[in-house]
Amino acid sequence: MSTASEEKLPSYNETQLVGENDPPHYNATTSAQSEVASIMEANAPPTYDSLYGRIKEAKQEHGTGLKFFQKVFTILSAAIGGIACLALAALLLAVPVVQLYYGLELKDDCTIDDMIPMYLIVAGASGCVSVVLQALTCMCNDENGESKCPFLKHVQNLLNTFNFAWFIAGNVWVYRAHGTVQFTDAEGEDFCNKTVYLLAFWCITAAYIFLGAFCVIGCLLCICMTALS
Repeated sequence: MSTASEEKLPSYNETQLVGENDPPHYNATTSAQSEVASIMEANAPPTYDSLYGRIKEAKQEHGTGLKFFQKVFTILSAAIGGIACLALAALLLAVPVVQLYYGLELKDDCTIDDMIPMYLIVAGASGCVSVVLQALTCMCNDENGESKCPFLKHVQNLLNTFNFAWFIAGNVWVYRAHGTVQFTDAEGEDFCNKTVYLLAFWCITAAYIFLGAFCVIGCLLCICMTALS
């Protein structure tokens, strides 16, 4: 027989209240997993299909001209992110910094034409500013490659126009002295420091080499885009 001091066993209805502290049901776990998956998908890098689709839209909108390649560059810049833009800017700063340094250091060592070291000075300074502006423009691009800082784009266009004009002037000064410059007699009227002249000469010549390579790559890219479309 049961005594009065014995604890009474809980009834069936009372046992149903214990379910408040039960572990989460399957539906709750599935919901949490779907939320985590959506967050990971939102933070994931752009896929190949999305990048290809944007590049294809840019080709349909701008054709195969300069605007198309500028659009591709902004799309890729937005895809790789601001940190990669800064790393690329630091790499591109090497050439203008070298131009600026040797132009200032040896500005009086080119009697054949004192505009050759001046060309290096101005080209180096404007090149540094251009790279910084390009990095800022990259970081201002949204996920569609559109700039959120139009003022920077206008300043960059003006600077690019000046850089092009200064590049043409440098062609005249450097190539005009190519056949007569000498690097041994510092007292001669046709003397120029070897580092100054060769740096200016190869910077200009390398621009034409890269331009030719860019045209070839652009043609191949257009052929591939035409074949895939």
